[in-house]
Amino acid sequence: MIDSKQLILVISPRWCVGVFILLIILAMFLYPGGTYRDANTEGYILSQNFLSDLGRWSAWNGDQNFYSSFFFSFSFLMVGMVFSIYYWQLPSLFYNDQKVHLFSRIGSVAGILGGIFLVGVGLTPSDIVLGPHNFFATWFIRFFLVSALCYIVVFYRSTVTEAKYGLGYVFFAFLIAVYIGIIEFGPSIKESLSALKIQVISQKLICLTFILSVAFQTYSNKEVLGKRDI
Repeated sequence: MIDSKQLILVISPRWCVGVFILLIILAMFLYPGGTYRDANTEGYILSQNFLSDLGRWSAWNGDQNFYSSFFFSFSFLMVGMVFSIYYWQLPSLFYNDQKVHLFSRIGSVAGILGGIFLVGVGLTPSDIVLGPHNFFATWFIRFFLVSALCYIVVFYRSTVTEAKYGLGYVFFAFLIAVYIGIIEFGPSIKESLSALKIQVISQKLICLTFILSVAFQTYSNKEVLGKRDI
């Protein structure tokens, strides 16, 4: 019988990451076409289309985008809910480790908020409700930066986990900070095609790093849970 913590902290996040990647790839194949700068392009272009383009009700070329938007919305709702539950349960691993338990709770509050805002991203098509969509997209990444910084402290000071697992959060936090810098101070997508590519590629890199960092952390969670079962 699978333990509930094993399900929440190990199995579900791993499956969620795999399903998310598959659904996003499927949504890319089903996207009709068009980008912010050129409505006449065909299909989804990795270097020119944002992930949020997949969630539009109408593609940039004007075609109906039902199937792509469905898979996009479902994938973000799934990740948001699974990761919120994940972060809610994560501090339980450090309950008896007073040196880091407070940091884990703060990090998890930020992680839960980030998960909720991911759900918000999935529920707000950018061509219908751009303001709320940008709000959720802007702030979910900031919440996860706070979460990553807290869990860097947790993994490096904890007596129940190995410090090597904190490397995933170090890498993730660094890339988030760089990405926020690009959003705030980088070139506007209105300026040129090159500027659009910079913003689009950096978004995909941070998204991939985020889901892989959580998947990487599940190995630490599995080790901790295994020690408790001995």
